[in-house]
Amino acid sequence: MAGGRVDDTMNLGGIKTSSSEIERVLNQVEAVRETAAVAFAKDGPAELVVFVVLDVPAPEVDLDVLKRSMNQCLKVRLNPLFRVSRLMVVDLLPRTASGKVMRRQLRTEIQ
Repeated sequence: MAGGRVDDTMNLGGIKTSSSEIERVLNQVEAVRETAAVAFAKDGPAELVVFVVLDVPAPEVDLDVLKRSMNQCLKVRLNPLFRVSRLMVVDLLPRTASGKVMRRQLRTEIQ
């Protein structure tokens, strides 16, 4: 099954946005090298799950503080209704041969 631009669009609280918009904002947060934002809906509204590659060793980062910083950044720079529900630290983001992030694969890691 081929994935396309539909994978990059998410509906958070009734507001449509792209993962790249969210990632652009979150990549500016201190200690973050890069992020991948995905919407995940199990039994209710979609929640924002962010996979993050850190710029510093993971033990040096308080993930609760990082999540609060990300939420504050989203609130100020994008939309006050967007909130990171879960933060998942990864060493590398899965990519296609052309370098695009494989968000579909990341969604399978959310439980």
